[in-house]
Amino acid sequence: MDKLVYFKAIAADPAALDAVDRQIIVRKIVDELQEICDSDASGGANRYPALIRLLQTIRASTISIAKADDECWQRIIDELFQLRATMVDLR
Repeated sequence: MDKLVYFKAIAADPAALDAVDRQIIVRKIVDELQEICDSDASGGANRYPALIRLLQTIRASTISIAKADDECWQRIIDELFQLRATMVDLR
């Protein structure tokens, strides 16, 4: 949970982040979502094929996401954090 708090705090001020920092944040969040999927004892990747595909798409779009304007960036990150919270609740 400490990682989530850390990344939320960093992402809270998108204007203070450059594109590289934004890429790192997106990758870390996606990596954590991937870990949640992989660690699911009841099927993992087979249980969440749409989510796995979504994570692949986000990984492929990391540069575009990082270059988004501040408002768009914030909405994307908020959605990723919400997805993470949902995945944790589904465990």
